[in-house]
Amino acid sequence: MAKLDSVIGFEYNSYEIRAVEMTKSGGGYNLTAFGTQALESAVVEEGFIRDAERFSDAFHTLLKDKNFSSENIVVGVNNENVVMRYASFPKVTDDKLRNMIFLQAQEFMPIAVQEMEMDYLVAGESVNADEQEMVDTVLVGARKNMLEQLINVFGAAKLTIYDVEPTALALCRTASTANPDKCYCLLNVSNGIINFMFIKGDKIQTVRSIAIPEKHYDNVQKIYKGEATDEDIETVGDMLVSELNGSLSFYSVQYPMDPVDVIYFVADVNNVSKVAEVLKSSVSLPVETPSFYANIGGAVDVKPYTACISMAIQALEG
Repeated sequence: MAKLDSVIGFEYNSYEIRAVEMTKSGGGYNLTAFGTQALESAVVEEGFIRDAERFSDAFHTLLKDKNFSSENIVVGVNNENVVMRYASFPKVTDDKLRNMIFLQAQEFMPIAVQEMEMDYLVAGESVNADEQEMVDTVLVGARKNMLEQLINVFGAAKLTIYDVEPTALALCRTASTANPDKCYCLLNVSNGIINFMFIKGDKIQTVRSIAIPEKHYDNVQKIYKGEATDEDIETVGDMLVSELNGSLSFYSVQYPMDPVDVIYFVADVNNVSKVAEVLKSSVSLPVETPSFYANIGGAVDVKPYTACISMAIQALEG
């Protein structure tokens, strides 16, 4: 792909869209525009754009009001139409690895691979119980019809989609760059999905993604809408603690020699700090709500834009 001078990092959920515009200069990066725009009810449901016209209207309003100018965009997705699975395969030469992964991917995916665009990230190498050398990967699949919607919407806006990326992977890339010596769990809550990513240095060790449990869904929606009571926040926090402890136990069995140093809690919801307080009071490990790009944002709180900034920087680096 051609080198970019500027790019928009963009993500969306059922309630709002958010974006940043980044440029590269002098070995650094400049934040030239940023903002959010609320979405009307039912514009986005279950990760699908149900009303392309109103979605486009909201997007154009954001671009105009916040003075965006780039014609290139990287789109972040994180919903039930995006599937990530950790999988290990026998080590083969690089020219054979891709074919082997795609031939066996269905064993790990809950959705028919014919319905998805598939890709993978090599997470590292290991040796299994039979002392066979393995290649550890993160498989990523996204429903084709969701991707087609995005292409149509942004194509109509005269924008070029440079890439589509799971926001959870963008967050992992950011965290591993900021703290290369730590072993951490990245806990991400976004658009009805909970991601648990265990990472040591720059190697993803375990991936787990689940939908928000149905009995807690309304509580989470209230947090998204800024309507949550203290009881809602406590309920959601307790649910995350339960799921987190289960994931930590699973991880510790797999990697007993690589204990987790810290939990990084990120979420595209209101009252993040209040939910984090529930986690801090109930989890034995340190829990942080990091601001990875404070040097870029200056006086601006860029926490809500972490994934957008990560995706934009990755695109600018080519």
